[in-house]
Amino acid sequence: MTQLAFLISAHTDPQHLCRLVKSLPASSEFFIHIDAKSDIRPFRALLQQPNVHFVKPRTDVMWGSIGVVDSQMAMIREALDSGIKFDYLISMSGLDYPLWSNERILEFFGQDPGRQYLHGVCMENQQEAAKLYRQHRPYNYKSWRYGTLKSKFRSALREILYLVGFRKPLRFEAEGKWYKLYKGSMWWAITPDLAELAYDTWKKNTAYVRYFHDSFAPDETFIHTLVFNSDYAKHSLGEKERFTRLADVTPLTFIDYTHGIKVFDETDYELLVGSGKMFFRKAVTGKSDALLDRINRLREG
Repeated sequence: MTQLAFLISAHTDPQHLCRLVKSLPASSEFFIHIDAKSDIRPFRALLQQPNVHFVKPRTDVMWGSIGVVDSQMAMIREALDSGIKFDYLISMSGLDYPLWSNERILEFFGQDPGRQYLHGVCMENQQEAAKLYRQHRPYNYKSWRYGTLKSKFRSALREILYLVGFRKPLRFEAEGKWYKLYKGSMWWAITPDLAELAYDTWKKNTAYVRYFHDSFAPDETFIHTLVFNSDYAKHSLGEKERFTRLADVTPLTFIDYTHGIKVFDETDYELLVGSGKMFFRKAVTGKSDALLDRINRLREG
């Protein structure tokens, strides 16, 4: 049987996280990172089954920072150290939900062994779309709350550096190898050998990691840059020529960020089911309940 490890990043809505875990194949293992700012007790109280693992260390995650990568690596390491032979490690958020039946999910991940389910866009070729990645972001690794004086100083410094002509290169050298920066989505599914490469790079290749410390949204570039500068590229879902929106490089999960991050409700049922995607994001307890009930009837039918 196909063995899956779900790596779930969460910080809120323990009720939905519990519903998400219970909706996925019971034969799977769940490695969950709860943001260090959040109280973990409500999550632990709802999720006590033996295939649920709350990972340590917990990271104080700031959106768009290297801390997101740190939390991903903690989940990867615990999954790889579990002693279980996984076919795929699947990255999700705690506000995702499946659209496909569990039988279809398991069949999908068993049909093309070695495929890496992610896209990449070479940022060297993106002109204006690459601007965020050309900005140096000093102190981006610091967990300074948005709106504080320290955070405002960090933002001002970023703008000043860009204004006076400092540009972050979109290719860099680490450990004697040159890399072009590639962007994708943080919602992917990869094989354990690629996960091991990502973890080893994070742990040992300080020059590689240093590049991402002051980079924009490294959770969407760290692994993708490794993949598309290696032989793993030919086992991926391929390179996209142009970056237009995050949804276009998110192969498994349906998202709508057109006007902020959309929280889906029952009126979106046909849209979601018709998307063909395996999962969707974002669902929230109290707003998405009727939608999830309807999806469950479809998945179990």
